Amino acid sequence: MQTYLAHAEGSVSSSIIIDGTELPASPDAIIPILRGINDDLDHEERPYGLISKFVVIRPSKHPMYDLNYLFFQLVPGNPVTFDYSGSCGHSILAAIQVAMKWGWLPSASPGLRVRVYVENVGDSLVCEVDHAVRSGMNCTAHFIVEGGTSLASLLPSGALRDRLATEFGEYDISLVSSGNPYMFVNASELDIHTEQALFGAGEDTLVRLNAIRRAAAQLLGWNPDGVFPKAAAIASYEPGTIAFRAISIPSWHPTIALTGAACIGAAAAIEGTVVHRLIGDTLAAGYRLRVNTKGGTTYISTATTGGKLSDDLLYSSISEKNVRLLGALPFKKGATYEWEWQRKVYA
Repeated sequence: MQTYLAHAEGSVSSSIIIDGTELPASPDAIIPILRGINDDLDHEERPYGLISKFVVIRPSKHPMYDLNYLFFQLVPGNPVTFDYSGSCGHSILAAIQVAMKWGWLPSASPGLRVRVYVENVGDSLVCEVDHAVRSGMNCTAHFIVEGGTSLASLLPSGALRDRLATEFGEYDISLVSSGNPYMFVNASELDIHTEQALFGAGEDTLVRLNAIRRAAAQLLGWNPDGVFPKAAAIASYEPGTIAFRAISIPSWHPTIALTGAACIGAAAAIEGTVVHRLIGDTLAAGYRLRVNTKGGTTYISTATTGGKLSDDLLYSSISEKNVRLLGALPFKKGATYEWEWQRKVYA
């Protein structure tokens, strides 16, 4: 069983990519293997920072896809747990780069398209290579939805907006699921009124936002201690632009997740959501949304047939994403041999 470490620029964590060709099909059966890998990582040295993304890939047997992808988010704790109810766009791009290194896919070259089936949520992602070098690539990620995906189907609570009660007060939020489920709240409800204040918000705001996220999870009947729905405070301080700050358990996300970009692009199209009420009047059915984050700016192209609940989402595209290979996993001294033995047991 092969493993490799790769990083997509903008991700909160590097991704451990695992060859799943001889692993069990069941995610629950894979989790003990992931715990073994995590236990043997050098968490003190952390040469690549905290590693919280674990990805199992297999060459796809379906004629429409090149790669099957299964994502596991490590949730800190004692013991650690793994959540596989969502996906991670950055780790999909990292997995593609590793699959190329392993010879499962053609080498990266401009114009090459790789089609990935996301087993966690049944979504499809197409990675289009724009530029390639020996140890990485620059690409555009296209989130492709099935035909007939209505905007109404993207609302997990069934409502355009929900009112949530927390220990800090009540908040008007929107729950939208495209790529991953997200909870969006207007930053003004958190007493934030400038972009500088949003990007400089600290622990107090993080705690309040996480409390709203937990209330949203309970509304949906989900585990409030899990990582979904994701949560973001948003605002618009200039026309056609969103200022965005999201949680990535257990802290702030440095930029915006690819799935978060796809989700806010879709949310902006749905008339009546918190996102649309901020900037909806400036957008057309096919539009390019600018999203400012603390770590930079991302552009999202989203196409729909309109903004009503009966209209359909067609696709979302996020460009200028950079991926690089890192190398072997950072094991603790003496642990590599033990893991080699474990690999033989599980392979």
